Amino acid sequence: MTQTPEDKFIETLGLISQADGSPRISGQITAYLILAGEACSLTQIAEELDVSKASVSTNVRLLEARGIVVRESRKGSRQDLWRALPRPHQSILSTMSDRFKRNAAQIDAIAESFPADKEHKRKPVSEFADFYRQSADFLKSWADALAQNDTISMRKDASDE
Repeated sequence: MTQTPEDKFIETLGLISQADGSPRISGQITAYLILAGEACSLTQIAEELDVSKASVSTNVRLLEARGIVVRESRKGSRQDLWRALPRPHQSILSTMSDRFKRNAAQIDAIAESFPADKEHKRKPVSEFADFYRQSADFLKSWADALAQNDTISMRKDASDE
């Protein structure tokens, strides 16, 4: 049976997610919601991907924490709906930048706790904090550049209409 491009996208994002150390289903949910183009219930997602509702529930919360999806509610409904951000890239990078800043601060605190006679051990720990800090700055700059490009693209799209 030949896979549709949609199926290939869902499966590929799942494999990429898994290769990056995240659950395969989180990548599949991301792809499904991007393609859906609208907010979907846990039940809809679970049925379409042929996975358990509990697995979807766990993974949409992970994706929400990473800034990839957002939770929505509808008047008169008690169930949450989930939607992929239209351009999640900026949010993903910003979330990573914030996490790297926190990592740098934690490692800085450890580096500062080394006594003076252990400078040879403090230095590599401090360098590790520098790595996280510089990475956070890079990710923030990248997110800002994407946001600027998105703004320019949206202005161009609006002027084309």
